[in-house]
Amino acid sequence: MKKLPGTLRAAVWWWAALAVAAAGFGAASVGNAQIAPADERTGLVALAIVLGLLAALVGYGAWQLSRGRLAGRGLLTTFGLIGGLPLLTRGPRLGVLAAGLLIGVVMLWLPPSLRYFKEQSREARARRKAERAATRPPTRRP
Repeated sequence: MKKLPGTLRAAVWWWAALAVAAAGFGAASVGNAQIAPADERTGLVALAIVLGLLAALVGYGAWQLSRGRLAGRGLLTTFGLIGGLPLLTRGPRLGVLAAGLLIGVVMLWLPPSLRYFKEQSREARARRKAERAATRPPTRRP
């Protein structure tokens, strides 16, 4: 396995920090649920569950990325774009979170990262093409 370029090592740390932050906010939500009025507890517990799942998802993507897997880049890119782009329109407070997600996505697509994943991308594309060819019924020519 090739050594990860600096941009990918930084991206691993970036995404791991985002996963830890999500887990921390989830834990804080659980703590707030214990002192909140009864009618607010359900929402805080639901938020904690969502943040916990989010932390696990981002942590898994960061782990895959640290192992140099293309799947990690795909997972984190998808999550970063789906989460980050809509947050840009929600005001300055959530804009900071959006910027964090989008900075993480940009790190995954810088030139050193592209060079690192080029061979894996080529192999994955060839594998998909072979699978499609194998599942297609043979064509008859008159």
